[in-house]
Amino acid sequence: MRVTDWQTTIREQLTEPQDPWIVLEGQGMVEAALAGWWEVAGVMISEAHSWDVPVWSGMEVERMAPVEMERLADATIHGGVLGLAKRPTETGEVATFLRSLDAEALVVVCPRLDEAKVAGDVIRLAAEHGAAGVLFGAEGVSPFHLEAVRGAGAALFQLPIRVADGGLLLRSLKAAGVELCGWEQAEFSGEAATTGRRALVMGDPEKGLGPFWRAACDRQVGGEVGSAMQGLAVESGG
Repeated sequence: MRVTDWQTTIREQLTEPQDPWIVLEGQGMVEAALAGWWEVAGVMISEAHSWDVPVWSGMEVERMAPVEMERLADATIHGGVLGLAKRPTETGEVATFLRSLDAEALVVVCPRLDEAKVAGDVIRLAAEHGAAGVLFGAEGVSPFHLEAVRGAGAALFQLPIRVADGGLLLRSLKAAGVELCGWEQAEFSGEAATTGRRALVMGDPEKGLGPFWRAACDRQVGGEVGSAMQGLAVESGG
């Protein structure tokens, strides 16, 4: 895509999202993307908005009438600022990412989530509880869906996010020596704490882990997902 085409692309993304582009809603989201070293092609800003975009950002800026911004998307969410970001190219490099983890790292794995909002909430919780990154199965909803981006907030740009098919995820996790701790919306009596790399493997809130991933897990953990992340982060020294 040429830089001069970003205005057209952002309009298309609001109606029919396509990889690798992501719409950023609000000044805070654009600033978080820049701070996370994401490529931001340009930003639309309401003429009524006071943000003076820093020159160092390298972004193109299009000033628009407030009514035009409201027609594009919900102004109560974007507040007069819409940006277009390009997803980092390393999002598929799962094996390399896992091999680079610290010996006591915690990662969160979501093999197949159906709801974008849940994916966003998981990313946000993972950042809050010190996870080293989040892995998503390509068979589920994209973590870069507009609703997921809204739910994740700035955490989307703070954590490494990787996406791959379920088989590759599992092979890469096993090869990296990661202990798989399965979580579903049910109570389990977790086994004794261990040391080393570990992953909280999250089942879909409605459908659970499914037989494949349930069998692949080394043990099960229970409680609220945030509590499960916190417990594993404490175990791993996070």
